[in-house]
Amino acid sequence: MPSEPLIPLTVLVVGASDARCAEILAALPSGEADVLCYPDFDIAPTPAREFIDLCVVDTTADHRVGVEVVRRARRRWPTVGICCIGSTDVVEALAAGADDAVPLGAPDTIVIAQVAAAFRRARMASAQLRIAFGDVVYDREARRVWCAGDEITLTPRELRLFDILFLRAGAPVSINTLQDYVWNDEGPPESNALAVYVSYLRRKLRGSRQAMVETMRGIGYRLAPKTDQSQ
Repeated sequence: MPSEPLIPLTVLVVGASDARCAEILAALPSGEADVLCYPDFDIAPTPAREFIDLCVVDTTADHRVGVEVVRRARRRWPTVGICCIGSTDVVEALAAGADDAVPLGAPDTIVIAQVAAAFRRARMASAQLRIAFGDVVYDREARRVWCAGDEITLTPRELRLFDILFLRAGAPVSINTLQDYVWNDEGPPESNALAVYVSYLRRKLRGSRQAMVETMRGIGYRLAPKTDQSQ
């Protein structure tokens, strides 16, 4: 029985030249990656419109700007793999949030090999994310969610909210982190927007007997085990 085709991962490349973007695209498995290249992080896709599986930041042109991009990318996508290339200070790039950093002057073969390795790690991480929290099951690679055995449909913004809560299940996620992850460069949402989307998500997860979105007053929200008192 033939295996199902792999769902392409989304690879965001920021700050790289057209030639470098072409090299990265050529280095990745054919048909397994959708590569988005942007010269400026500020015009890159927002999380509400696009899932990002791997972010490659090219700091060759300006290391200081590149490191700031790494910091912002890590804040925007807390769970995404970040590979920094062309860094004049590998330690600084790693401290800013990169998972891997390739120094400036490294041969092109090394740069491409590192990006390809980062992609393989992202693929493995994605494939392992069909996991359960109680009776809520999430297949992140396919962007599908089941609640108490029934598949539920989430809007893109609801899915972004669910994504970060699920991946940090059991731990509180701050309001600032949730807003950055779900809205980010679309601008700050209206004051009650996050609470509204939490209510939407709760409604869609109401069939769960084992999981709930819990309000952590003064902190944020978390995906938590449902207790007898909360049912």
